[in-house]
Amino acid sequence: MEALIVYYSKNGTTRKFAEAIAYQVKKRVDHIKIKSIEEVSLQDVIHCDLLYLGCQTSDMFIFNQKLGAPWVDFVSKLPVLENKTTVLFTTYRLTTGSVFRKMKELLAPKGFNVIGCMKSRNGNFDYFSNGVLRYSLYNLVSSQISNLNVFEPSRELVMEPA
Repeated sequence: MEALIVYYSKNGTTRKFAEAIAYQVKKRVDHIKIKSIEEVSLQDVIHCDLLYLGCQTSDMFIFNQKLGAPWVDFVSKLPVLENKTTVLFTTYRLTTGSVFRKMKELLAPKGFNVIGCMKSRNGNFDYFSNGVLRYSLYNLVSSQISNLNVFEPSRELVMEPA
């Protein structure tokens, strides 16, 4: 199992939150990578089992929330990855406003399966984010188990009723 945390951070708060997510994920997942959108490769995104994708929320007005242009550019270059399990995250000053909706709108045509959203005002983990993180890791483990080959006894081993 491999998790990848990709972030865009202008002032460092989103990077701090990405590192806090990585610290929690590292306790439960074998392989984890944390990279900024400038460092990550397309192969990293394609080969991960669970993707955490984040950016900061810009603008302080609720109805005018914007995604960083570098993040939008990064997402626009991603290929269609049907059912790529993804958790979105953001940092904010006053509110997240419509940022998660905008992030989902950009990822939807590419087939990403967004299973949760995490937010932080100061880059630290909170109770809600911890719940989303636990759910995402549970989802990852359960999908890995369901992909295993299940033992099916041959006809000779099946007992017939008397």
